Amino acid sequence: MPSRAGRCPRWCARNHSADTSGAAFYHASESLSVAVSRPGDPEMPDLLDVQAAQYLPDDPAEPAWPPAIEIAVHAAGRYRLIGLTPSQAREFARALARTADMLTALAPGTGEGQDLAAPARSAG
Repeated sequence: MPSRAGRCPRWCARNHSADTSGAAFYHASESLSVAVSRPGDPEMPDLLDVQAAQYLPDDPAEPAWPPAIEIAVHAAGRYRLIGLTPSQAREFARALARTADMLTALAPGTGEGQDLAAPARSAG
């Protein structure tokens, strides 16, 4: 379905036919999810959802906002969104990969067991 800005981006996976205004106000890709276990509650893991998203302004005369990478952190029945530019997302991915490589290199053994989920910790 067309958005106020014209057409959906190729990466948009939303069904805009349910939008009551007849025009899309938000584009989103398919989400990729990662379960993160919490100490004391391995049965109810927190989730990290990652997707591309683009919000359109309320005023159709304004240009669309630039697409962003959204990370939704779902924890204890609540969620928080973190928006990153493509450049910031790549930098974050490099930081995650370097840290994972560092832990794998320092850990004893074959490295196969090191990809098991570690308990999440609160930064608070």
